[in-house]
Amino acid sequence: MKKRIGVLCSLLAAVLVMTACTATVAPAGGTAAAPQASAPAAGAKVFKIGAASVPGEVMYDADELFCKLVTERSNGELQFDFYGGEQLGSDSVMLEGMQTNLVQGVGDSIDIYAPYSADLNIMSMAFAFESTEHLYKYLESDYGKEALGKLEDQGFHIVNYHFEKNPRCFFGKKPITSPDDMKGMKFRIPNIPIWEKNFSTLGAVPTVIAWSEYTYALQQGVVDGGECTYENIVPMGFYEYCKYYTMVEYAYPLECICMATEAWNSLTPEQQKLVEECAAEASDYFNEHVKTAWEADKQVLLDNGCEFVEFDKNLFIDAMAPLAPKLESEGFWDTAGLYDYVQTLR
Repeated sequence: MKKRIGVLCSLLAAVLVMTACTATVAPAGGTAAAPQASAPAAGAKVFKIGAASVPGEVMYDADELFCKLVTERSNGELQFDFYGGEQLGSDSVMLEGMQTNLVQGVGDSIDIYAPYSADLNIMSMAFAFESTEHLYKYLESDYGKEALGKLEDQGFHIVNYHFEKNPRCFFGKKPITSPDDMKGMKFRIPNIPIWEKNFSTLGAVPTVIAWSEYTYALQQGVVDGGECTYENIVPMGFYEYCKYYTMVEYAYPLECICMATEAWNSLTPEQQKLVEECAAEASDYFNEHVKTAWEADKQVLLDNGCEFVEFDKNLFIDAMAPLAPKLESEGFWDTAGLYDYVQTLR
């Protein structure tokens, strides 16, 4: 284990040095994400904040705003440098970096922390929740608080998880009207085990692709389709290669700003309060813009020959019905009966 951590630290250190010298090539349909670091004020603590999002995505702008606000309002005490577009590595690499404090924070989906607190996996089970409000009820319950609390022991401090994304949809190079249309379909997923369970249950062939490589994978035919929240379709350029969109709302994701526990504990109480206030402002910005961005993006899809597919949501829900007990039996969450409990919160 010590050897592995040593190798990881060396690799991450190399990545962090390289980001000071190079720009990252964005995925097809995106924009190159240049490093945001600048010379720190004398005596300022410097924090590297990473993200998977690319320029044009609302979360990229919100993360960048958060870092800017903290830097400007800390009176020279703190400098939060933002590195989007996976410049500090993939989600899993950035999280491992936070555990060694080589990365001090990440602005990304809260469900990427499920490998460190199993009860968070329920958030990623397709059709487990009926709305964002339903999801909040779980996170604010005793079970949800306990799940989030476990992250502190793993080196993660969630600063704010109130970045409310649009629901998740399916899309492909052919219409997806029912699970039958997903059989044999090469379907992009992130490297999160429960996602493999979701889409293999629906008949697809789950294929792990990094977010930054998603658009290129569609262009090259590595995958036939995938899923995302509505506001990512246009900035990522998915509509250029996939013309059919099934707005099935199978999940209601949240983004969050998280800091390495070691980095968080290095802040004074006053600085922690400032960081929380800036994160709240960034979430307000995100929530305002994510809805309006989608209204404009819908017309972009129509103008580019895309179609919104008609479907029967119950067909997808019925296909997923056997999965909950299977996930519990396989240990995807720690709390017995968690899925049934979540359903009582509807």
